[in-house]
Amino acid sequence: MTAIWDSPAFSLLGIGFFLATSIVGLTVVGNLIDRRFDTEPVWTVVFLVLGLASGFYGAYRQLRDFTEQQERRRRRDGGSR
Repeated sequence: MTAIWDSPAFSLLGIGFFLATSIVGLTVVGNLIDRRFDTEPVWTVVFLVLGLASGFYGAYRQLRDFTEQQERRRRRDGGSR
């Protein structure tokens, strides 16, 4: 019996969480810098773009690793899934 934490759903949830926190986190940082130096919305937009780029790249890499792991499991289990 496999543990509930070993479920593919939790891996996908982690990917979504990573993507969301990358975008929101860096946007908040940009907004704080803009407020500090009164440069709105320059740094908010810059950090939003950085958050989108890093978030999507990281999510892509995690999703690629996830699909490879699922393929290894399928081969190990004899292709029954």
